[in-house]
Amino acid sequence: MNDQLSEDSGSSHPPREASSHTPGGTLFDRLVEQAHAAGQSQRSAANQNDFETLIDRLIEQARADGAFDNLPGAGKPLRYDDDALTPEDMRAGFRLLKNAGFAPFWIEARRDIDVERVRISEWLRDANRRWSRLPPALRVRLRAEYREMLTNLQRQIIAYNLTSPPAAGQIEGLRIEEELRKLGD
Repeated sequence: MNDQLSEDSGSSHPPREASSHTPGGTLFDRLVEQAHAAGQSQRSAANQNDFETLIDRLIEQARADGAFDNLPGAGKPLRYDDDALTPEDMRAGFRLLKNAGFAPFWIEARRDIDVERVRISEWLRDANRRWSRLPPALRVRLRAEYREMLTNLQRQIIAYNLTSPPAAGQIEGLRIEEELRKLGD
């Protein structure tokens, strides 16, 4: 079938004979040679799938040969001290923040939101535990307090979403009426 493809492709290249590559060259050379032997090099134009297939085979062969075994740092946590992903004009500022024990403002804001969510869920759990024993007037006051906490959290989330970089992702806003129904359950 490969012979038909190479004949039909209109390629001006003559069929390959025995390779001039030395056997036992690099893994890449061996796989390229296998591709030539299979007639893949005779197609009129290489496409991206050919390269992806070759790359996949190279990686799989290297893995099978143990090329990825015992690499430096294997089994150790990744180091995130590298500033390669931080824009050059922001690196100095971020490094100063980090050395002073701070993080960029959107990371601090996200942390504050997470802490506030935990605080509100603990408050809700405590309020629901006492709910059945509370007089109606105190229930109304607790409901108003809960609404205010949720509204403040919603403001924090909106501010975060408006100021954080796109790569940091967005936080889904609250559905305050749904959250209010959780009080008294």
